[in-house]
Amino acid sequence: MFHKAKHRQPEATATSVVTTDTDRTPLRQEMSAPRSSVSVIGSHTSVHGTIDAGEDLTVEGHVEGTITCKQNTVTLGDGSRILGDVYAHTLHVSGEVEGNLVASHRATIHKSANVRGTIVTPCLMLEDGSAFHGNIDMDPENALLKEAFGELAASRQAPSFSPFEDGDTEKDGSGEPFTEPRQDSEPRQAEDST
Repeated sequence: MFHKAKHRQPEATATSVVTTDTDRTPLRQEMSAPRSSVSVIGSHTSVHGTIDAGEDLTVEGHVEGTITCKQNTVTLGDGSRILGDVYAHTLHVSGEVEGNLVASHRATIHKSANVRGTIVTPCLMLEDGSAFHGNIDMDPENALLKEAFGELAASRQAPSFSPFEDGDTEKDGSGEPFTEPRQDSEPRQAEDST
């Protein structure tokens, strides 16, 4: 009635082996996806001073000072405590911050975050449950943003949109140029049709 099947052992994974003509020793060929580099400040680490990162940065510990990572992402983990300013392309905040958060692209304040200070970014997301006390400036022309990121911030702004190219005019459905109805400067009198 019931049939119990034996469980098969998992098959060994295949590895590429390359042999050369000069020596017959096999060489293992590593096949891994390229990984982006990330620096991590662990939960039991405390840093006093300036951090200037040229790669993504994750902070789980305590930092007292300025964090600068202008072309990459800074992630402030649940247990992190930052006393100072943070400058990044993209910010993810889950810990406690007392200072300015300046992101040239986007800042996300997650539900476990507690932020006291000023947030300057063109795109901001505050999750339900996050605590924030301070000021928010989402103007891409903000002086602090321009000072911190200079040309970098200006190149990341959305280009101004003009619905018409130089010399173009809007056309109606027939392909003819569309013109606004003329507004007379003097009011017309109603014509009597009697």
